[in-house]
Amino acid sequence: MSDDQAADADDIPALSVSEVAARLGEPGFHVFDNNGAGRYKRSHVPGAKNLNPHLYEAAELPPDKQATLVFYCSGPG
Repeated sequence: MSDDQAADADDIPALSVSEVAARLGEPGFHVFDNNGAGRYKRSHVPGAKNLNPHLYEAAELPPDKQATLVFYCSGPG
């Protein structure tokens, strides 16, 4: 990761679980589950879209550059 990328990552705000839950369904608020398809099928945040973080097209993301995007996964394993 370059110094510029690290600085950009520091500018990304964190949202708590309760903040995400309160905003679910709001226009311009999008949640992406980055778990594998099997784990996504078993359990995911209501309204979340499954998105492979290693293999996706820009068209899978909302066109609104001002939208809030939330990405989550359960971690390795």
